[in-house]
Amino acid sequence: MTLPILNSSPKYEMTIPSIGESVRFRPFLIKEEKSMLIAAESGDNRTILNSLLDTLKACVDAEINETKLTTFDIEYMFLQLRAKSVGETTKVGIKCEACDHTNALDVNLSEIEINKPDESNNIIKLTDDISVELGYPSFSDLLNSGIDSTGMTSAENLFKMINYCFKTVMTKDEKFNLKDHSLEEITNFIDSLDTAQFAEIRKFIDNIPRIKQDFEIVCTECGHVTKNRLEGMANFLS
Repeated sequence: MTLPILNSSPKYEMTIPSIGESVRFRPFLIKEEKSMLIAAESGDNRTILNSLLDTLKACVDAEINETKLTTFDIEYMFLQLRAKSVGETTKVGIKCEACDHTNALDVNLSEIEINKPDESNNIIKLTDDISVELGYPSFSDLLNSGIDSTGMTSAENLFKMINYCFKTVMTKDEKFNLKDHSLEEITNFIDSLDTAQFAEIRKFIDNIPRIKQDFEIVCTECGHVTKNRLEGMANFLS
């Protein structure tokens, strides 16, 4: 007779932001938590992202396809999973703007939402004859690109992200699927944009959905009120 297996059935539901599909999931178990801790100790960004993805695949009762789900899908789903696994409230350290004292902010992870913009704005007219269709990068793009998952903190990250957002280039006579073209060709096309054209592309990049929450906290040391925003998964898990 074999020992029973505990906590193996899905208990909760969440909705995948980009497609609006509801999926069932169970909290992560010690075996998954152990794997994530080992990945975190490695300090390697790709290892950490792969461990996060493996945990979602183990806990969600549906196919998790990293080539189709967006970066913000995975961020949101993991936060919901963590909320049901180790507690819906987490403490985040916030430094006071006035005295640099670190204050503890309680954040309810189950209340974090993704506001998905209107995708009708993903076609950008560059000239009278040429338009581009943009799309959100997939989690697989993030894994393969080396983009820093904590946010676009450098020009290099920004340009890598732009490469993965370009889907098609359209002229009056042709439509070019950029999957059929090399990264070098895409980069050369982007490099040929002028400042005004690039600004329109940048607007789309800046509005890619992310998990975020505004906060206001009173410093326990000096009484200064700090108002700011937590954005990106790393800030909610600090």
